[in-house]
Amino acid sequence: MKKRVFSLLLALALVCGLAATASAGESLPFDSLTFDYLSGTGAWAGKLTLHAGGAFEGSGYDEDVDSYNQWAYEGAFRDIQRMGPGAWKMTCERMGSTLEVGPAGKDEILGEVYNVEPVGPAPDEVWYLYAPGELPLYTAWAETVRLVYGEEVLSESFLLVCSKDPEALPYAASVEDSAKVMAGYGEAVLTMDGGNIYLDAALGVVKDADGYIQAANIPAKVNGRGVTAIGAGAFENCVQLESVALPDGVLTVGERAFAGCEALRHATLPASLEKIGKDAFAGCAALASVTFTGSASGWKKLMEASAGAGMPGDIAVNCSVSDFTDVPLRHWATPYVDFVFIHGIMTGVGEGQFAPDKPMDLGSAATVLARRLGIDTSGDPWYAAGMSWAEEAGLTFGKSPADTLERQELVYMIWKAVGGPADDGYSLELFPDWAAVGADYVTAMSWAVKAGVINGSDGLLAPEGITTRAEYAAVITRAYALFA
Repeated sequence: MKKRVFSLLLALALVCGLAATASAGESLPFDSLTFDYLSGTGAWAGKLTLHAGGAFEGSGYDEDVDSYNQWAYEGAFRDIQRMGPGAWKMTCERMGSTLEVGPAGKDEILGEVYNVEPVGPAPDEVWYLYAPGELPLYTAWAETVRLVYGEEVLSESFLLVCSKDPEALPYAASVEDSAKVMAGYGEAVLTMDGGNIYLDAALGVVKDADGYIQAANIPAKVNGRGVTAIGAGAFENCVQLESVALPDGVLTVGERAFAGCEALRHATLPASLEKIGKDAFAGCAALASVTFTGSASGWKKLMEASAGAGMPGDIAVNCSVSDFTDVPLRHWATPYVDFVFIHGIMTGVGEGQFAPDKPMDLGSAATVLARRLGIDTSGDPWYAAGMSWAEEAGLTFGKSPADTLERQELVYMIWKAVGGPADDGYSLELFPDWAAVGADYVTAMSWAVKAGVINGSDGLLAPEGITTRAEYAAVITRAYALFA
């Protein structure tokens, strides 16, 4: 298994208080849990009920020969953090008595009864909650529990201990309550092609994978809990991993989650995804395509929130939701429209329309190419910056921004924008209408055909034909990686 020995050592380090990386403000994996605790001789005893969000209440008593002290309290813990497998850390925010402190009366059996200041958590104290079988913060506590409560408590009960008093007696929870929590924090193992992946069942986080795993199709729920995140480095250096599919409900992908997965070719990412961590896909040179279950605008938003994720810039993204009502998912140009929209080089014409069948005009073509070259095209009118670039490059053909362009003119503009590659001798004579190509455009058309930028239309070059916006989206997508 990949990283399993390292993970165990890291977990022990976390529980021993050497490091903590979990975020604050989490919830505990149960509705409520009641702890019974007592002094070493059993002279005093108490109860503390802890709730998922950190609120607690409790009571206790201290019985002497002729007097009886009792207390009751309520309060709350803050900054709940998952420290590692079966270990949580929290800080007492407040704790106050719910009894009026002072004499409470006389009992025939107990003697004098007093309401006293409570024994329990104190503000700003740091407390730890441990699951069965986990190493306590201090081994001295484990020895005390073993001597007072017996060996079985260490393996069957939870411990709630105060970190500021390492010599104090730990507080042991009941076995019944322990069973409620064990189902909430344990590790889940899922078998995939070529190996297993490992999840923190309480948090719904994929945290590790075997190094020889080949494909990972992660379910939306494991043991009834939703999968919400891919942990940092979870699949790092899984060099045989070829594909991964994340379910809807996953919100984050951690740093370096798939770094070094050099064979990864395709990933399915959900619309629910809010952020991809730094270098999450670093070294994934083979990653050629992504299926995104949201829209192109949703993908753009995700990429804006995920700077430095290491995702290849020219990756093909197949979206499951269309941003434009006139380009349905089954339209032949949908992947090209999504590509140019995601990369910000072509946008719609307003009111949720892309106008795929509208002829491409000079103003639009110049603006698209200017954007691809990194030129700021903001301003009024919208085509001004693009036309300025086209005029300087000698690419206006004596036309106005609203004029349509011939197919060979558009190809010539792209050819010039990528640097005007030299004629490599490719012949256009395979096309019946090759002779219709203007003398000034032969080199550009020859380059475009050989580079796969254009494929012909019904077996013809159609150099004098009109190119639609959908067709131009396809052409510029094919040429995208050829720009310097």
